[in-house]
Amino acid sequence: MLRRGSAFGTNGGFVVVIVTRSLSALACLLLLPLAVLAQDGQNVQDKEKEKEGESKGLRFVWNRRPSLRAGDMLRVDFRVKLQEDGLSFSPKSEAPEESFVFARRRIGIQGNFLKVFEYQVERELTRESPWRDVFLNFRYFRDVQLQAGRFKVPFSLDQLTGEMDNDFIHRSRIGDLLAPGRDVGVMAHGRVLGRGLSYQGGVFRHDGDNSRFGHNPGAGRTVAGRIVVTPLRLVTKDSPLADLETGFAMTGGDVPEGLNALRGVSIWDTRFSSDVYVKGRRLRTGVEENWEPGPFSVKSEYVRVSDERREQGLLNDDLPKLLSRGWYVSATWIVTGEKKAGGIEPSRPLFRHGAGAIEIAGRYDRIRFGSNAPGEEPETNPRAVNLAENGEGIWAAGVNWYVNHWVKIQVNSMREAFEDIDRSPRPGRARFWTHIVRFQFVL
Repeated sequence: MLRRGSAFGTNGGFVVVIVTRSLSALACLLLLPLAVLAQDGQNVQDKEKEKEGESKGLRFVWNRRPSLRAGDMLRVDFRVKLQEDGLSFSPKSEAPEESFVFARRRIGIQGNFLKVFEYQVERELTRESPWRDVFLNFRYFRDVQLQAGRFKVPFSLDQLTGEMDNDFIHRSRIGDLLAPGRDVGVMAHGRVLGRGLSYQGGVFRHDGDNSRFGHNPGAGRTVAGRIVVTPLRLVTKDSPLADLETGFAMTGGDVPEGLNALRGVSIWDTRFSSDVYVKGRRLRTGVEENWEPGPFSVKSEYVRVSDERREQGLLNDDLPKLLSRGWYVSATWIVTGEKKAGGIEPSRPLFRHGAGAIEIAGRYDRIRFGSNAPGEEPETNPRAVNLAENGEGIWAAGVNWYVNHWVKIQVNSMREAFEDIDRSPRPGRARFWTHIVRFQFVL
């Protein structure tokens, strides 16, 4: 979601400005040779350790990132994640803000200790919601693990995919607006049946950061669960469909009385759904598919959220539920031939006998807000029996360049189309274009 942005026209000057003004582009170019040298040095170091044996004392190592090790009893990996975006809109935005923004600046540590504990602490270098993941995972039994702290509520493939690993610069609308996001809680999880079934289930303080904005507190205590199965893997591992994953997820919690519904906003962070009074049960359900054969991937999801409106009528009567639902379908192809599953690792990084890995991607997603009350006149009144629906559909196309293990450059173009032109970011206009270039460095 674009929290800041602006812009300049959609002419050829966009490319010139990106090249000349982007600090991240310069940083990436400077870091490339350093990263290559670090990798070469680590290869030599690894060979020496294989000869001398592992030391049990505390030592500093470089394994694609700086790390402290104490045998197999302690590992502390230091992480840095940087993303900078160059933005262009059509029609031109009326807000004359910056054309380049730091989308993410994160630092953190992760690792394990005493063999059975894993941890992660990650912080955004901003004052607004600085803490990202802060959790501890107990994995004495691999089939049944226990995680506690602040982390993502187990719902939505798109939302659960890390920001640095996304196929697109921005998530789908359902991943950004309907999925819960992070919250504080405790969760049991694991993989069973020969890794053919994975499960996650937990209890959380609220229903995620995506549900809380402004004065909206979101739902209270929330129960969430998700299972992902690879049914054909249980039968055969030789079929191209053996890695086809099907997932099911749900969350449940109670929303306090008030204008506390989920919101529909554009990529520009402009509201297009109406405020609605809700009270009662919030139920999310989701279905997902994920298939990554060789250099290809196909993903899809459907999410439905229902909010009860108990005693919210003009006569203190119950109203039909507010329904927020959406779906997407996406596909990618790594034209340089690397495998998609498990993350893309360039077989020939830039300056190491190659030019990195190139991936093309496409996606279409839709989202809609309203109620199901046939026979009643649609209205935008927050206490209307039949809420006037509005939604949008977005086409997204992009190219991802994996320069090496640390650097990725993404180029995306997105076309938004709104159903109700009177409630679009610019009333009277239904379609908008957004063009983005992202420079990413992850250590």
